[in-house]
Amino acid sequence: MPLFEIQNLSFHYPSLSKFELHQTDLKVEPGDLLGLLGPNGAGKSTLLKLMAGLLTPQEGRVLLNGQPIRAIPVRERAKIMAYVPQSLHFTFPLSVWEVVEMGRHPYLARFQPVSHKDRSICERAMELCDALDFKDRRYEELSGGERQRVLLASALAQTPQVLLLDEPTLSLDLAHQILLFEIIQKLHREEGVTVVVATHEINLAGRYLDRLVLMREGAMVADGTPAKVLTAKNIKTIHGVDVTPLKVGGKVPYFVPKGRRS
Repeated sequence: MPLFEIQNLSFHYPSLSKFELHQTDLKVEPGDLLGLLGPNGAGKSTLLKLMAGLLTPQEGRVLLNGQPIRAIPVRERAKIMAYVPQSLHFTFPLSVWEVVEMGRHPYLARFQPVSHKDRSICERAMELCDALDFKDRRYEELSGGERQRVLLASALAQTPQVLLLDEPTLSLDLAHQILLFEIIQKLHREEGVTVVVATHEINLAGRYLDRLVLMREGAMVADGTPAKVLTAKNIKTIHGVDVTPLKVGGKVPYFVPKGRRS
């Protein structure tokens, strides 16, 4: 059974008449390491939010483990799936440890303190995300890259089957982009977590992810392995940019832009 099954999904924002996610069909299998690629406005973040149950489609449905996503109670949904937004700010100061500990809330009754097992899970999540060294610092004092690792650790503390990551490398420098993708790959390989990540990073997605879905104007353009879908033709289709593919080891080329399409 697919972990996610998206059937004939259509969605539009009432305030954005130019955008529509239309007639989308997609299956995410257990163990997928999947990237959603496309320009701004392609529908990547919208699709993730629909998969997380944060938006309701006008048509079609999203199934999680065979059940309609909105029919699953939020607490139970959080034990299966963790969603990490592009950024997250808190209205009151929290330590890094407190942010990660929030990932255990689906398993706790109201006002129930965390157990030794909960703390061990949080510590393991922080180790995997290379965030343990700053567990006692204030979240708001961290750099962008450090915050993303903390949010990823908090999501991992939910012990989910699947992680939904919305632009986790947004505004990060190249070194931290690479680090985040290495962590994502490690979580998949060592913890068996299914991952769906929306990203603009074509070259990094091709290097670290196993399956890519290319999107443009609310529609899926291609779906397959990086070697299959990352072609100069497809990149021009979704981004309107001519690129030169360069083989730098392995089967998936790197792409160097030549300029915008006139």
